[in-house]
Amino acid sequence: MHQRFKQGLVAGLLFIGLLLGGQAGPSAAQQGGGGSPLSPEITFVDFPTQIPADGSKVFGRIGFRDQDGDINLARFEVVSATGFAAFSFNPKLKGRSEGIFEFFVFSKIVQQVTLQVTLVDEAGNESQPVLFGFSAVSLIKVLTKWGGFGSGPGQFKGISGIAQGPQGWLYVTDAENNRVQVFSAQGKLLQQWARRGSGPGQFNGPLGIAVDANGRVYVSEMGNRRVQVFTANGSFITQWGGFGSDPGQFNSPSGIAVDQAGNVYVADRDLDLIQKFTSNGVFLSRWGARGSGEGQLDRPQGLAIDRSGHLYVADMGNDRIEQFSLSGAFEASFGGSGIGSGQFNAPRGVAVDQQGNIYVADTGNDRIQQFTSAGILLAKWGSRGSGDGEFSEPLALTVGPDLTIYVAEEGNHRVQALRFKSPDEK
Repeated sequence: MHQRFKQGLVAGLLFIGLLLGGQAGPSAAQQGGGGSPLSPEITFVDFPTQIPADGSKVFGRIGFRDQDGDINLARFEVVSATGFAAFSFNPKLKGRSEGIFEFFVFSKIVQQVTLQVTLVDEAGNESQPVLFGFSAVSLIKVLTKWGGFGSGPGQFKGISGIAQGPQGWLYVTDAENNRVQVFSAQGKLLQQWARRGSGPGQFNGPLGIAVDANGRVYVSEMGNRRVQVFTANGSFITQWGGFGSDPGQFNSPSGIAVDQAGNVYVADRDLDLIQKFTSNGVFLSRWGARGSGEGQLDRPQGLAIDRSGHLYVADMGNDRIEQFSLSGAFEASFGGSGIGSGQFNAPRGVAVDQQGNIYVADTGNDRIQQFTSAGILLAKWGSRGSGDGEFSEPLALTVGPDLTIYVAEEGNHRVQALRFKSPDEK
């Protein structure tokens, strides 16, 4: 159970300690105790280097050791920032010889901050101080947006998936118009493919879309219960699937992703499982079952694969993200139902950037949240609306190599291209 501690408030920054059980994790910062054998020791400080300057809470962790268990003070000192001084709070750790405590920070102003934290025990013994810093940034800049409701070129009816190819083109599935539209990174329509049908190259409810390193485009179809594969310019290559629950068949194929070896992963929303295929559709394996336990799924949607070989699944019905190995072994999960930071309401899309950060389209909360690969919240932004940086049912997203974030919105029938602002950018 988390316990709330005394809080310090200074010039738009708020720190609150939260007591957590467990052992200290691996070091991520300067370490060391103080001058006495009984001095406390900070084993690591874990905090993101960038946070939003919008007043939202961002969490960090401090690991500690203390032989005689009498820490009574965590002193934070402002080394550099805008117009505020040192402060401290009592983390209530007396009696504990090691563990982790959590704090959070919020900033309502754009600034660069460097802090120093020191643990002090009842006898006045101090740990070696540890420095950490971050930028509070005005979070998001809208670079461009395009779309609108309709069946004309560049319009959408049931926008459902988005992926970026190696040449920078953006491929968008337009489910009710039964087509794929292809755009430049600036939103210029380049081409569109297909029409309604069940033949090769035709579509019935295209949903998920992924592009491999060679530019081959993979599309999952809800209506035809299959996967189709195309060249970068829309020429049909192959297909596989069919209605059913046997290996290689689909009931409601949704999210799709391709790993660096060219293997294809498909989420089946109604069968609550993930299937793995070769690039030509040869069935390899599958995993999952309906439920809320580790490795179980409830209406899985978007899929994403990072460079380290982890598969992330937007587990919509369980309001969480699950992480698997590429062989299907459960590794971790994060999230939970709610509107708070790090919680979700029917998340449908997930993406990863080249740094390993995870982005989640929190569809029911009309926002995007960003996490580390370990599931630690870095940032969140968005609220319901149709203005720049606002969302209505964001359900799919992709992140380009330049860290531009492209978000497909079902409610606003559009794509927004966003990026983080730098601290000095208005």
